[in-house]
Amino acid sequence: MGYDGKYGKVTTEHGDIPDDEPVIVFRARDKMVPAMISFYRSLCQDNGSPQRHLDLIQRCANNIIQWQADHPERTRQPDSERSRAWMGDTT
Repeated sequence: MGYDGKYGKVTTEHGDIPDDEPVIVFRARDKMVPAMISFYRSLCQDNGSPQRHLDLIQRCANNIIQWQADHPERTRQPDSERSRAWMGDTT
């Protein structure tokens, strides 16, 4: 289980993230995610990541792009205001 500063504890099906490892979660509703994933894929390709990893990234990007097209009312500019307000964190 890792920890994301915005969403808190992050668990995975396989439980292979150590408790002390920071992680970051990007959600499909974030308008910036398709561009970020495209940039990440380019970085991975330029640095020799295997094709299976590049394919996984591309499938994820395609799924998010389709989700955003299907749910424009749920897609928004990213922020941390609403998710962190309960913590009393104003930074």
